[in-house]
Amino acid sequence: MKVTKQNIGNAGEYFIAYLLSASNCIVTVTLGRTEGFDLLIVNHNNNAFKISVKTTFYKTKSLMMTKKVEKIKDPDLFYAFVRFGNINKLPDYWIVPSKVVAERVAIAHQKWLNTPGKDGRPHKDTTMRQFFLENHEYYPAQWETTLKQYQNNVSILLR
Repeated sequence: MKVTKQNIGNAGEYFIAYLLSASNCIVTVTLGRTEGFDLLIVNHNNNAFKISVKTTFYKTKSLMMTKKVEKIKDPDLFYAFVRFGNINKLPDYWIVPSKVVAERVAIAHQKWLNTPGKDGRPHKDTTMRQFFLENHEYYPAQWETTLKQYQNNVSILLR
């Protein structure tokens, strides 16, 4: 049975909502009624922030995003990247500040543009971007180490 994109997205949102609720945060799932974020959170210190959740159901190395994320550096906005694989295991997830995502997406995209494509032809620019979850040729130096600090970690939001 193929799982619909909408259900995959919902599963990621509810998974992150579960993690934060279990960590004593107040979580509201926006159900698509807001532009730019999926969860509104108040942590135990009464700090409010937003999370945009990006989810995949496959063992992929990256998730697709739009060009506009390169300009979003809101200190109160985080991205949660959720990668489901086996229904009997917890997914991998990363919670990353929007400023870090903006920088990494822009650097990776520029490296992609500077790298020749098939038959040595240049890549054509598009509005789509990739956020890499695993080591890849378009990673900036030391990014894999940096990404590990955000993997399977909600404590960044509890401060």
